[in-house]
Amino acid sequence: MSGSVTPGPSTGEPSPTASRAPDGPIPSDYLGTWSTALDNDAGHHTRRLTLRQGEVGDTVLSLVADGADYHCVFQAKLAGEPTEQGPLAIGPSTVTVGEPASSCTPGAATRLTLLEDGSLERLNPDTGEKLTYLKE
Repeated sequence: MSGSVTPGPSTGEPSPTASRAPDGPIPSDYLGTWSTALDNDAGHHTRRLTLRQGEVGDTVLSLVADGADYHCVFQAKLAGEPTEQGPLAIGPSTVTVGEPASSCTPGAATRLTLLEDGSLERLNPDTGEKLTYLKE
């Protein structure tokens, strides 16, 4: 299982309500822990994404991917200065934990967008793959 995700439904338009956090460039509505699950032929898989404040070039994203036979942890850096409404440009991910290592491969750069319903969409702009997360 790689750092990329399986396509999921888009649930709406970008949120117009996000606001820049006073202590950094990432809008405060993005910060925190988000989760989702997906089911496919290989079984049930969970994703837990945590975003923390940071400047461009800082590691701001941690993603835990779990399935029946793997546990992967990825980290990625903020790739560009976000606007007040986002989206967030996140650089390619690196694997920090891989059990087994062969199940975890680094992921491509992604774009994170807050949607009107309060969910977070993670999009791979190169492939169009999307996954929607809910805030914990």
